[in-house]
Amino acid sequence: MAEVMEQMFVAEMLWSSSLQQADLARVRAFLDNNGFKGVDVALSTPMTEPATRTRWATYYDAAGQCISTNYEMLIQPGWMFLKLVFCYSTASERDAGHADAVLVANALRMVFGVPIARELVLVGHYIKGAQDKPYYSDIGYASSFDNQRLNLFQDPPIEDAKLMSIPIEASTLLEKAFIQTYPHERFVLMWLAFEAVIHAHPGGGSNGEKRRRYFVNQLGSQIAGGEVNRLRGIRDCAFKEGKFEGGNFDQACWSLYAALQLAILEDCPQRAAYLKGYEIYISGQLGAGSA
Repeated sequence: MAEVMEQMFVAEMLWSSSLQQADLARVRAFLDNNGFKGVDVALSTPMTEPATRTRWATYYDAAGQCISTNYEMLIQPGWMFLKLVFCYSTASERDAGHADAVLVANALRMVFGVPIARELVLVGHYIKGAQDKPYYSDIGYASSFDNQRLNLFQDPPIEDAKLMSIPIEASTLLEKAFIQTYPHERFVLMWLAFEAVIHAHPGGGSNGEKRRRYFVNQLGSQIAGGEVNRLRGIRDCAFKEGKFEGGNFDQACWSLYAALQLAILEDCPQRAAYLKGYEIYISGQLGAGSA
């Protein structure tokens, strides 16, 4: 009976890089000395003719439907790339392995310099030994924010909403957050923006005290206050322990977005409408989670 070979699921990632072939062995030694297992590192470049990378553009049709379309960008011969190759025992482990690449790339950046892995250009997923090795670049899917229905309610009129002064730091962080592909990165940036907004609220005390005072005391919502506290717990795991725990991060980002909406509004009927909707959303999530 023929021996059945165990399948090996491979993720191959190419980063633009200034690393030279002569120094590649030193990078391999660094990864080995620091316990990075299951990753191979090499240099790669198109040699004779241009290759292509895929980028995605998101736009909306006349009906407001979100549409993503791809276009190609040339990779010229002679351009140098750092190639990181990861192996997994299952396809699901490979599909969830983006964090592995981010970890290795940033370890290299912090020690050798940022240009060693400047930009993720190409990703390939395949089974070891397979002839077909499909590559892709940007991830072409729409997030919950891309598919969000516009808030155009009339009772009360949305255009009469009153904003607090939004810190420029928060706006800068949100600008970066909403273009992220992966929800973990988006959550980190959104939470930092949330902290900047809360810090700008009047009154003394820490940001934690300000959050409780605003959502529980000022808005009078134990439901919203409890949800913000749950999100803070996810933040604590990420910021203090370096762990992304707490369930669905797309859902966490959406909930944090709603909390941010409330945090930037002054006392007005529109804020009360947002709060009511947020409480309904939270209760629905709790009911779904307990089912």
